[in-house]
Amino acid sequence: MKNIFKKIYEEFERNNKKQKIRSSGSTPGAKLEKIRSGQSYLYQKNGMESEVFEITFHKKVSGSMLSQALTEAIKRYPYLNTRLVELDGDFYIIQNEMSLTPRRTQTLARLGHISCGFHLVDITYYGKSVYVSWHHALCDGKGIKPFVETLIYYYCKLKYNSKAKSDGIRLANSPLLPDESTEPNLGSYSFDESKDHVQVSRDAFAIPENVIEEHETDYRYDIQIPATQFMKVCKANHATPAILTSLIVSEGIAELYPDFDKPINANLAVDIRDALDLPNTFKNCVRSMPLPFEREFLSISLTERAEKQRAILNAQRDRDNLRRAANASLGLFEKLDSLPDYKAKQGMMDFFNGMLLNTYIISYLGQMIVNQNAQYIDTVGFYNSGAAGLGINILACGDKFCFNFKQSFESDKYVKAFINGLEKLGIEYKASEAIPFLTPNDSIITRK
Repeated sequence: MKNIFKKIYEEFERNNKKQKIRSSGSTPGAKLEKIRSGQSYLYQKNGMESEVFEITFHKKVSGSMLSQALTEAIKRYPYLNTRLVELDGDFYIIQNEMSLTPRRTQTLARLGHISCGFHLVDITYYGKSVYVSWHHALCDGKGIKPFVETLIYYYCKLKYNSKAKSDGIRLANSPLLPDESTEPNLGSYSFDESKDHVQVSRDAFAIPENVIEEHETDYRYDIQIPATQFMKVCKANHATPAILTSLIVSEGIAELYPDFDKPINANLAVDIRDALDLPNTFKNCVRSMPLPFEREFLSISLTERAEKQRAILNAQRDRDNLRRAANASLGLFEKLDSLPDYKAKQGMMDFFNGMLLNTYIISYLGQMIVNQNAQYIDTVGFYNSGAAGLGINILACGDKFCFNFKQSFESDKYVKAFINGLEKLGIEYKASEAIPFLTPNDSIITRK
């Protein structure tokens, strides 16, 4: 009898899930909206760690004004007021009946947990800082960045009576852009098959810390440098901010390990939306591209190094090359679709838990659009815990570049190497001490 009631309850729950999936999605009118581009982030053994945008103002944050700003900002982003429903190991986006509300706390919520209303985005604040946590299965940094800009705009308008221009910022009453909620991995893309497939070797030098091991605390170092000085050096050497950063960091690693026997790779996270003709999608649309620092770089100028890396990056970013790579990824999603349940899909995706990219990772989100509100902001950064080795996140805001060196270890040797590189180039800087931190694992599904 007990088993009969259990089966009845399970069937009821299953039908309830199906009804929710059929009735809503990330935007009005959407339904049956399965997560695909962020699928790999949903099968982590212990859950996926939150990604966090941290905005630090010069003055203490007002909770009431932040709440009002969030109420306005979220009107523009219905796909962020959502939750996930799991069915047969697949995850679907549905609208969340619980409103997003900011909370004053130093503790970040587990996304998908009842403590944050099962949301995939959460806003908290403490002291002078606002924290926007988001789940990588929902969107990438480029997907969440416009929302952060809108939130800052409305908060500054309320808090400081700001008259800042709204140019480039999506306001509460502005319509969604074309294909803003389109899934990039629904079908294949056409490309010129006569072109050679450009591939850059990922067989690279491994720093000693780039190992997968259990650790309870991550560390980060925050660095700010004047934008005018940094961009002057970039322009003088035909470099982009990401390329100049990679060259400074890689040269520092070469000096720390003069016997390096393989290229020192900076694995750059590259936005591929334009290549897929989906410039506005909020969903994950990024590929990692290696920028190798060869031993021969030690005997050539900074300009020559930058030009070589630009050529390598441009070849990888070729439209046809990216569309070919996007098609190759579809095979993974199709294989996942063929598996019957969560356990089977998690088993297939388990290899992600053991993946390492040598030597380190760089993610550059570009310029924060805050216009005249930059005067109220001290720093902006983004980070997450749980990754192995070294990662460098970069944002430009106002008159400065903000760097977050996020690490699975405490040593500051790579930060010091970067600072030494800045000093050689005559670039000023402001650097923090080691900041221990932890972004929590999600609670989207009950894990045994």
